[in-house]
Amino acid sequence: MARIADGIDAVDRIIDARGRALVATWGLFLTFVVVTAERLLGAYDLGTFAIDVRIYRTAAEVALHGGDPWSATVGGLSFAAPPPTLLAYLPAALVPEAVAIVLYGAVTLGAALLALRTLRLPLWWLLFPPISDSLIVLNADVVVIALLLAVPRLASLSVVLKIYAVVPLALTGRWRALGGGLVLCLLSIPWWPAFLAAGPAIEASLATQSFGGMSAWGTWLLVPTAVALVVLWRRGAEWLAVPAVWPYTQLHYSALALPVAALNPFVAFLLCFPVAYLPPLATILYAAWLLIAGRLATYRSAATTTQPSSSA
Repeated sequence: MARIADGIDAVDRIIDARGRALVATWGLFLTFVVVTAERLLGAYDLGTFAIDVRIYRTAAEVALHGGDPWSATVGGLSFAAPPPTLLAYLPAALVPEAVAIVLYGAVTLGAALLALRTLRLPLWWLLFPPISDSLIVLNADVVVIALLLAVPRLASLSVVLKIYAVVPLALTGRWRALGGGLVLCLLSIPWWPAFLAAGPAIEASLATQSFGGMSAWGTWLLVPTAVALVVLWRRGAEWLAVPAVWPYTQLHYSALALPVAALNPFVAFLLCFPVAYLPPLATILYAAWLLIAGRLATYRSAATTTQPSSSA
């Protein structure tokens, strides 16, 4: 009888686990749909479509003609990326804007699909707001996570696209890729004097265009977030560090946290919203959850081993 009861309990636990997984899946799906739809209907207009490629292309075009790329603006938004990013958009400056949008859009979508395939995520994760945001404005963050996850031989290119790709590369000990990326960045040396001279204006643009940013940078949250990242060493810190602490982050920065979001529905849910401090909050709560879950597992294991065996 005891064995039958144990079997029934095991089935109940499986049903409960499947039920929770089903609720989490549908909850995330609906959240992705609602937030992405709200962003499309409210936060974006036709002038915002592919805005990042358009800005970066214009800046690269100005740079090719010997001008100051950080003076480039499109739709009132300024180019504010560091010099290596210009290298990735020089080809865009050589073709008409419409052609550049199609080419870079195809690469961005392909990268998103590759990242999802690598993590074995369903196609509806294209609606995960940090990814859908990258696809709408054609930001390279989704290309960066695809390079880091799926194309290790080309991971050096991620540093050129986004300088903060050095963070996940360093935290995962991928020194060859990191070194290769920094060597590639040397090609942008001619633009560094102008970048440094425009520093205050660039920082002001970043602060304005990111509405102050979503990370813990410059706030008291930086301390608990840093502690959480230490707890998450080799367990997610490499993917959460940039969205959580890099200055002036925006929603699409959280595309770099995709590997953790794929593992934890609660983290994925928190990263859906363009709200200040949610990425560091997600990092702190995820670290706390891992600590509690680990202790609970240890407690359950100890309890199981100390229970007297039944002879029934």
